[in-house]
Amino acid sequence: MKRSIIKSIFFLAAALSLTSCLDGDEQNIPADSSQSILELLYIPPGGTTINSGLTYYANAALTYPATDEADTATFVVSLQGSKELSKDLTINLTVNGNAANDNFASDSIKYVLMPDSLYTFINKTAVIKAGERSAEFKVIFYPSKIDATKNFALPVTATNDGNIDISSNFGHIYFHAIGNPIGGAYSWDYDRYDSQDKSVASTSSFKGKSTIFSPVDPTTIKVSTGYYNTHYLISFTNTNGVLSDFTAVIDPDDVAEVYPVGTITLVTAPKITVTENNTKFVINYVVFNGSAYRNITDTFYK
Repeated sequence: MKRSIIKSIFFLAAALSLTSCLDGDEQNIPADSSQSILELLYIPPGGTTINSGLTYYANAALTYPATDEADTATFVVSLQGSKELSKDLTINLTVNGNAANDNFASDSIKYVLMPDSLYTFINKTAVIKAGERSAEFKVIFYPSKIDATKNFALPVTATNDGNIDISSNFGHIYFHAIGNPIGGAYSWDYDRYDSQDKSVASTSSFKGKSTIFSPVDPTTIKVSTGYYNTHYLISFTNTNGVLSDFTAVIDPDDVAEVYPVGTITLVTAPKITVTENNTKFVINYVVFNGSAYRNITDTFYK
């Protein structure tokens, strides 16, 4: 319990510190010293940006592993302006369905309102005590229940019992999950050969495991390859629902961070073969680990 309290204190301190760095016009802080305004601030642990409002829309994307059963997001409603509260202020969270597509002009993605089966607010009401500046809220998301082929939005805002205005720039947190037509669960076969020409089979191969095509954006997904804890990025063109021009690469971040420097080199870049109904994806590539070749094939299918 003590550790949770300390984390909450650090979270609130970070939130208030970051808001103080923003330009006054961006924050909508009233010039009149007798006025105040409320903002919703979502800063994940270790984060340095305020992931709320349309300015930071992309940063409120739900990027939890698709296999997770539950993940918790913590955020605050913060009082801005020089005036302090002389009495307690009750804050109530609301979901603004009319704001689900506020970002359409920027991303051209149509979202549907996230059903309440995919999230649970731990608390929808909290109090900013007199003399204090913020109240904390938590929402649990259920990534394994989210249909990875659909775009979901959960625009969260707040009301209060003191008639204090909500910021026009940071009055919503736009939690959202980007869908992808090939996203979701797949069966997975992994075939590894400890030679370039597939003449030496490896005991590391397996059949029939499960994995997830996790959407990165509407035309890119991320999925594991069986070799060295790395991932593919599979991209394609979507022309009115017709998918074409599939490509696959090893995630560059994995190459930089996971492959030992100067040890593993890509001999043959990933080559992807996709069935016409987009239900089977076969990817093959070859690496050299400094002493031997590895011929890798990952097969994903429904």
